[in-house]
Amino acid sequence: MNNFPVEKLIPESKIVIFSPHYDDVLFGLGGYILGLTACGLRSSKQFHIQLLFSRSNYQTGSGDGNFDTSLDRIKYATGKRLLEDMNCLDELLGEHAYRYELLGERECMLREKVLADSEMEFPHGMYEDFNEADQQIFARIQKLVRSWAVCDDTALIFPLAIKEHIDHFITREAGITVARELGNELRCRIYFQEDKPYAGIQTPEEASRIEAFVESNHLEKRIYRTSPEKIVELAFKHYVSQVDDIYRTGVLQRAEQLRNLHVLANPCDCLYVFPR
Repeated sequence: MNNFPVEKLIPESKIVIFSPHYDDVLFGLGGYILGLTACGLRSSKQFHIQLLFSRSNYQTGSGDGNFDTSLDRIKYATGKRLLEDMNCLDELLGEHAYRYELLGERECMLREKVLADSEMEFPHGMYEDFNEADQQIFARIQKLVRSWAVCDDTALIFPLAIKEHIDHFITREAGITVARELGNELRCRIYFQEDKPYAGIQTPEEASRIEAFVESNHLEKRIYRTSPEKIVELAFKHYVSQVDDIYRTGVLQRAEQLRNLHVLANPCDCLYVFPR
């Protein structure tokens, strides 16, 4: 499999990214955006970021603080994460060159989800783990996706939800549910982007679940060139309250895994397209 040319990877001119958290644009579609910039094509796209779980209490390595759901903690964590994200996006996309909308959902730690048994701090979850609050969030995100699905010349980007971080899983499933529901009536194009650092540290069992998702939905795989060192550089420059060494490991390992898998000369990333 050859690299998909960056200018053809997402042909639509409007790109709407359904970003679960404040760092997920960089760790999802960052390699593509850097590729556009390198080719002088970034200004040919309109980026609209839908930041879904924008109410946060999470700060890396803060222990019991991540179980503090007080308003003061939310103000502290959300404020830091918001500014970190905007500063990174300004560098990645260009200041004032993108639209940025906060949807105000409460992220997983505020919903008191249990942390996964993993080297990363995140709550795992799939449908069987949904409570009533999760179901309501799932319904609201589907409604949001439907509002965009009627737009022409528009790409909707969802995380692939590798390792099933519950917020990523809710986001992915909202996207695929609407895609299946509308079928031939879709006017947009729906994509699923591998999310890091999860992709680089997934287990064989987790990888098999992603393969089953891809196969059951007949998704088309597109491999493209990425810049993992630059993504890591931007992450550790901007997301100082979020990242630790596992992020570096996950980003770099996945780029190398895909390069070796597809016998290519350069580090790779992976995007999937829903058929229509």
